[in-house]
Formats: sequence, structure tokens, C-alpha cells
Amino acid sequence: MSSWGMGGFLVIALAGAIGALGRYVLDIAVSGAQHRRAGSGGGIFPLGILAANTAACFLVGAAASWANNHGVDWAAGSLSGVPGLLVMALILGIGGGLSTMSTFMVAAVSLWRSGNRAMAVTYLGLTFGAGLAAGVFGGLAATLLP
Repeated sequence: MSSWGMGGFLVIALAGAIGALGRYVLDIAVSGAQHRRAGSGGGIFPLGILAANTAACFLVGAAASWANNHGVDWAAGSLSGVPGLLVMALILGIGGGLSTMSTFMVAAVSLWRSGNRAMAVTYLGLTFGAGLAAGVFGGLAATLLP
């Protein structure tokens, strides 16, 4: 356990709640707009979840890269002060809450089962590709930060 004890856990838990709420709001906003445009019937592309997962990958890539470039130890057992705790809060809390593997899979399987197989495969490919690209770009963007 880190030297931060319960306070560190609460910071990360609060950050996780912020990330999860951000994912929910983003998904509801994007999905709601898609449903209004599509009308009744027909499947919609899970763009809100794709956006949330991609944003999480960018954030995690940027935070991890920044920490590594600045010598900040953010391992759970040996946090290096406030910077380490903040990096863990960004990665484990906000990044972890913002991303969602389960909803991603439910959306892909739902599209597949409803007969939208091309959309399901496109969604899978875009999610993996966008996540990887966002993580790389997040890492590159972190090199621009002081």
C-alpha cells in the first residue's frame, strides 16, 4: 500500500467517478444526437463509446509519457509524492473510468447479432486503431508539456 493510504484511494476513486460520469455524458449526448437523426429503427454506430475510449487512450498515453519523461514514479507501491498520485489519478481514475471494455464489447456483439456485421467489424477495427493512434499521439503531445 502506498504512503498515501486511504487519502490516495479516495483521490483515485473520485477521479474514477469523474471519468465514468464523463463517459456516460459523452455517450448519451452523442447517441442521443444519432438517434434523433436516424429516427426509429435501424442500428446506430456506437460513436459515443468510440469517442470515450479514444479520449481515454490519449489521456493515458499523455499522462504515462509525461510521468516517464519527468522521472515521476507512479507505481502503486511507491508513489513519488503528489505528482505520482496525480498521474495515478489521471491514468487509473479518469482514464479507467472514461474507458469501457464491457460496453465496447456489448456494442460490437449487439451490432453483430442484429445483422449489422459490417458495422460491427468496422467498429472493432476503428476502436483498436483509434485507441492505438490516440495513445501514441498522447505520448507525443506529452513531450510538448513542461
